[in-house]
Amino acid sequence: MRILVAGLGLIGGSLCKAIHAYTDHAVCGWNRTKAVAEKALAEHVIDEIAGDDCSGFDMIITSLYPELTRKWVRNHIGTMQKNTIVLDVTGVKTDLPKEMTELCSGYGVHYLSTHPMAGKERAGFDVSDENLFQGANFIMTPLPETPKSIIAQVQNFAHQVGFRKFVITTPEMHDRMIAYTSQLAHVVSSSYVQSPEIQFESGFSGGSFQDMTRIATMNEDMWADLFMENQESLSYELDILIQHLQEYQKALANKDREAVYALIRDGRLRKEQNLTNRRNSPSVIDLTKKESNS
Repeated sequence: MRILVAGLGLIGGSLCKAIHAYTDHAVCGWNRTKAVAEKALAEHVIDEIAGDDCSGFDMIITSLYPELTRKWVRNHIGTMQKNTIVLDVTGVKTDLPKEMTELCSGYGVHYLSTHPMAGKERAGFDVSDENLFQGANFIMTPLPETPKSIIAQVQNFAHQVGFRKFVITTPEMHDRMIAYTSQLAHVVSSSYVQSPEIQFESGFSGGSFQDMTRIATMNEDMWADLFMENQESLSYELDILIQHLQEYQKALANKDREAVYALIRDGRLRKEQNLTNRRNSPSVIDLTKKESNS
């Protein structure tokens, strides 16, 4: 295939590198800041810099923030050839899949909203990595009208660049789950480092501190947008977390060791069950049928 990647940050740059490293596809790059695209070309990460004409591409991947994805597709859809597959890799879906699918279908273009579950605590092309997606999860959020053949083709491409577990779900469930598995963790990490004691942590911390604080260095431009796009689901998860934190706070204030013990034990049992479920889960999980029947 000839593939265009629009947006050469961490994810877009890593996709270009992975395409070159693990496939025979040709990859072109587009970036708002042309100097980044020129650097990618000089480092042989892309085969050429793309302009505004999107004809001649079999697949187009927009690695941009949600609102920029909307604008970019609207601005370029008129130049795309029929049967082009357009993907986004945004971390929140809301109405994006429906809006873009309706737009693209009018031009004979196929749209599929996806989410590669991989990343780093730093952003930008300079930290992109051809091995970022090795063994990672890949989420697809097709609509009922999305052809099964398009889903299969995208899954095959994702497998080529390193993904090994695939989830097919609705945009709504994606956003609910991502609020819990990703966004809440970033909020917790950002809040955790607000303690004044962080200035003294050197020499006192180990793996648990590093695990808890690694993602506090997140890119505020991107994550503020993602939080606000998904504020309802994220607020719901925050309410649940705060409730459980208050249970610990109450038990400690009351010097109730039995309550603290029970809270710790409950958390351990839930995580152990989670690990068992992960080990036993299949490589392809299709939740769309379950959701449509519920």
